Amino acid sequence: MIARRSLPAVVLVPWLLGACSTAGSTEQWARDRLVKAEAEMNFCKQNIGLASAPTPTATALYDASAGPVAQDAAQLKIKTLCGRELRELLDAQRALRELRR
Repeated sequence: MIARRSLPAVVLVPWLLGACSTAGSTEQWARDRLVKAEAEMNFCKQNIGLASAPTPTATALYDASAGPVAQDAAQLKIKTLCGRELRELLDAQRALRELRR
């Protein structure tokens, strides 16, 4: 029988040991997230008929300090109709960049 005081240690030690080896798996998870986000973005663009249009690099339609963000009709349509996918893609790109620092 395990003593009551050592129960947290029994639970935490394997978790801590696993955490030491997650640096590579965290980056792999971020790469997998990015691949999935790119696929979802491409699927959304295909569904709205803009598969060949470049993916926007920001979600903003208007910048308070600079005014309207320059964009063509395709970019505007992607930002509005594929907004969730675009935010996930940009977040996944940002997460991977931060892990590589």
